Amino acid sequence: MSYINRKIKSILLSGLLSMGIVTVNYVAFNKEVVLVVDGQEIEVSSFQSNVQGVLDENEIDYDVNDIISEDLDTALEDGMKIEIKKVEKRTIIETDNIPFETVEQSDSSLLKGKTKIAQEGKNGTKELIYDAIYYDGKLVEKELVKENILTKPENKIVLKGTKEESKPKSNKSSKVSASKSSTSSKSSLGTKMVVQATAYSGDGITATGTVPKWGTIAVDPSIIPYGTKVYIPQFNQYFIAEDCGGAIKGNKIDIFMNSESQCVNWGRRTIDIYIVK
Repeated sequence: MSYINRKIKSILLSGLLSMGIVTVNYVAFNKEVVLVVDGQEIEVSSFQSNVQGVLDENEIDYDVNDIISEDLDTALEDGMKIEIKKVEKRTIIETDNIPFETVEQSDSSLLKGKTKIAQEGKNGTKELIYDAIYYDGKLVEKELVKENILTKPENKIVLKGTKEESKPKSNKSSKVSASKSSTSSKSSLGTKMVVQATAYSGDGITATGTVPKWGTIAVDPSIIPYGTKVYIPQFNQYFIAEDCGGAIKGNKIDIFMNSESQCVNWGRRTIDIYIVK
């Protein structure tokens, strides 16, 4: 009910009261009620019988999501305070960083104890989607419902030297022998080789006509023939040379992995392998 309508009603009641009419009923049925809307208190008088009546009478907007301190069918009482909290549901979208990781890789070209940054790290970004609830315009609850990767982080790659300082040799032939032994030597596991190892993934067919899987490696077949069994200590596993690649030349291998993220985490490493005859 508008202010003007309430004023007219008040004037009519005052006239009736001045004539001595409905005095008892007015006192008995008129209720003084406090409505709390948007945090503001409004004092009203009402002849309505329940909470819903006084809200409708004063044109208070509300819906099924709003919180009302009393049930709508609660009988109206003198001095009652009725609080209406407007409840609004919204979607909030925020962005946040995905921190990069630092990965160490062995490098036989660096002296032991030396390090070198091969790639600077870069944070990624992600989108966070929340379901939020507001009471009278104030945030009271926020729940994460979805997370989207916008850009992937790039790992910081630090090369860690493994090269031993060379010691003076008595003659040239002994130096040549030592150099050869650093790249390949025989042991009970097979012939040891030092190689640059990268990783790849995806669907397709290998150069030998097989389907690549965990346990498949790509090689330079002039160095490691197809079908060669290769032991890699870092995985404590044997691999089979079944594939090749345009960039796999010389002492290099490419290890098939099951996902792109595993390939990124592996990066490029200098490792020992053993050629099993």
